[in-house]
Amino acid sequence: MRLSRREFNKVLAAMGASGFLMSYKSEIVSALEEAKKNDVKIFWLQGQSDSACTVSLLQASDPDIYDAIEELSVNIAFHPTIMPSFGDEAISILEKYDPDILVLEGAIPTGDMEVACTFGEKNGKEVTLVEWLNDLIPRTKIAVVGFGVCAAYGGIPSGRDYTGKSPTNAVGLYQFLKGKKPSVPVILIPGCPGHPDWLLTVLAAALLGVAPNLDNYWRPKAFFSNLIHDNCARRGFYDEGWFAKSFEESDFRYNKCLFKLGCRGPITIAACSETKWNGGINVCMNAGAPCIGCMHPGFPDETSPFFKGQSRLEIDATKAIFSTLTGAVLVGAGAYIAMHAYREHKLDKEKEEEK
Repeated sequence: MRLSRREFNKVLAAMGASGFLMSYKSEIVSALEEAKKNDVKIFWLQGQSDSACTVSLLQASDPDIYDAIEELSVNIAFHPTIMPSFGDEAISILEKYDPDILVLEGAIPTGDMEVACTFGEKNGKEVTLVEWLNDLIPRTKIAVVGFGVCAAYGGIPSGRDYTGKSPTNAVGLYQFLKGKKPSVPVILIPGCPGHPDWLLTVLAAALLGVAPNLDNYWRPKAFFSNLIHDNCARRGFYDEGWFAKSFEESDFRYNKCLFKLGCRGPITIAACSETKWNGGINVCMNAGAPCIGCMHPGFPDETSPFFKGQSRLEIDATKAIFSTLTGAVLVGAGAYIAMHAYREHKLDKEKEEEK
């Protein structure tokens, strides 16, 4: 069965990434096999990154789909980390062929620091990532995908230093293409690293000829519609006001929420709590680590300092972070926070009276 765009979005929204991959595995594998027959080429470029998103892809939890991708040697035609070709032979692929799907991992250094990321040469001169993107994006036939928060919004390389700016003037595809969005869909999957199953779903969608519904930040709504906090396994502890006071109480057996240890789940939109990681086994908060907001468009500057204690009233005052939310979510989140801020105030007052 070939899913239409409408069916794909409807099913994906209802089932989520893990359920979709499980139920439509045969269709996705068929799409990958068809891509091989049609000589579909995926170009994977790496900007300023630590290659964690590549490692994340290699850790994808569905072996059938991963094996299907791995067997398509012509499918991932260019990938500087895992391709066997090197040197001029590798660079010639970028020059000879047009990508069907262009995937970017890592941030884009711009301005005076474009030379912070170069690969290959033309006429004896090093070629910057900016030049490759300006060349390849107009030639891309199906979709441009930013995998990981660095590729999507700049991530760690875009963090401001003591001068108030990024040392390499790093940006993500969202800023790089703002105002000059190409004719093909641009799909961003933030995260540090990006979630492999979400990427496989997006690649499968592109190869099936459909594109997921995107929000204002070009993220698939199927994975970026709810606050991480809403589906966190520790949410009940938050509602009860049971907060860990130190990392000694971060283990799940203490039945404590990590909010006051700096958890950014209440301000970060992503499906981490639903799909989880490591094959759907775990997620940061379950492992005793507060969410640091790596899925947030403003990461890291708008979600740091990490692990800093916070109060519920502080979230209401963080207008810069809330500016990234859509109007509907903003109204709901504001009402939600106001209600719990009042409840916390009431609990504190009761505790004070008990003392």
